[in-house]
Amino acid sequence: MNVNVNVNTNVNASARAGASARAGSTIVVGGGGGAYFQVDQPYPTTIQGLNVGGMAMSRMVRVPYTETRRSMRRVVIQAVCIDTRSVPHPAAQVRPGRDVLESYEGELYRCLAGTRLQVTLAEYLDEVNFDGGETLQCRAGESLWHSRGIVECRPQRPERDCNERSLLRRYGAGIKILTLYREETYTAWREEVIEESYGEVINSAITLDGGVGGRVF
Repeated sequence: MNVNVNVNTNVNASARAGASARAGSTIVVGGGGGAYFQVDQPYPTTIQGLNVGGMAMSRMVRVPYTETRRSMRRVVIQAVCIDTRSVPHPAAQVRPGRDVLESYEGELYRCLAGTRLQVTLAEYLDEVNFDGGETLQCRAGESLWHSRGIVECRPQRPERDCNERSLLRRYGAGIKILTLYREETYTAWREEVIEESYGEVINSAITLDGGVGGRVF
């Protein structure tokens, strides 16, 4: 009787253990002292945005950019009026004296009607010398203007007919010395570091299911 009981118990225990193992959750072993095991099934973990492959390198490059600079120079100016026969005549000074303040804004020279203004500018280095000077040609009806360190041709202010002759009698023909400013735009270069990638870069996801004995999807 005792032998039969023991055999049945072991068989039943083995059957239960096998059924539990097939279910993948709980294993019960009978006979003797017996044991109980609980196997937890882990849920899978997914990692998104995984970059695989490729290699990054840095290198120095020269990049162009636009820069503005301002220069200053002291100049001496003389002006004449050219008639229709290309004969020069003295230009009329609008104000006396040879030195022009930077704050002055207005006309410097004018011409009689029917003539055009021609201006010569040269570097002033404590002496008056027009060798190698620049020439500025104005159109008929224009005068030479000074404004904020710049001289340019502009339409003359309306005046009475004998205004230029009166100016010549009052101030005569003369030179002007003043400071000019020039702004120029140029291309400069600077060095910058850029990052470059070489090779194929794959953006993907990976799912971790816990290894052997866990769930597989």
